[in-house]
Amino acid sequence: MKCHFKMVPILTLLTTLLFSTSNFADGHSQSLYERIGGEPTARAVVEDIWYNHSINPIVKDRFINTDPAYLKELVFQIFAAATGATDVKYSGKSMKDAHIGMNISEMEFNAVVDDVLAACASNGLDQAQQNEVLAILWSTRKSIVNAHVLTDTLVHAEQ
Repeated sequence: MKCHFKMVPILTLLTTLLFSTSNFADGHSQSLYERIGGEPTARAVVEDIWYNHSINPIVKDRFINTDPAYLKELVFQIFAAATGATDVKYSGKSMKDAHIGMNISEMEFNAVVDDVLAACASNGLDQAQQNEVLAILWSTRKSIVNAHVLTDTLVHAEQ
């Protein structure tokens, strides 16, 4: 039996600990949010994440029965706040609470990370900025992935 989960928890994994970028530990005087161009770029990244997830065979079924407008707004809030926007607040659940019981596999987590980074690249984030996003995504892994879930590799059998 195939389970379908709402997209909100999956997409929210994209940026939990991006909130830590407000410390500017990397020596930048501007937040990542400011350096990528603020709201227009952040919203474009979110649109592309949505699209990438919708065609990704590893995670697309997790987005069935989801309200796209609601989810995109929530993900924008997460992405913006996590990358250092001071005028955008995220009021959703913690990553752990949002993903509890979803049994997200390592493969699914990696697929989401790939989709997010592809969206970042397609919207002009340079490699250093993508690396910042990657580090933040990776820091959320423990709160999201169920280490006890095993997944089969996707194999396209020749017929």
